[in-house]
Amino acid sequence: MAKQILRINMTNLSATYEPVPEKWAKWAGRGLTSAVLVDEVDPTCHPLGPNNKLVMAPGWVSGSPAAPSSGRTSFGAKSPLTGGIKEANSGGLSSQKNCQIGSRRHYSRRYARRWQIL
Repeated sequence: MAKQILRINMTNLSATYEPVPEKWAKWAGRGLTSAVLVDEVDPTCHPLGPNNKLVMAPGWVSGSPAAPSSGRTSFGAKSPLTGGIKEANSGGLSSQKNCQIGSRRHYSRRYARRWQIL
């Protein structure tokens, strides 16, 4: 599993790679999105405000030669409906491509001043 995080700041449109903290090294997918949100998002922040984060994490088998078409990407954030953590996932090639570039976790923080495409 890759040992780096891509952090994307949508306010100033910057991106940085960081090593994965040891406590998250064995997590992927839904478990990782929840762990990041618990550790890094203030539980009292507004779900649609600038302090919420969108966490994207490929699942365990993404990028695996044993399961080339079974990768899933999980997307997690604080829910506007419940105020808790909500996760959704999708299939397709995105998780495979993320693993090919060596990144297993992506975090988007802050907010864009206008609509942006990552």
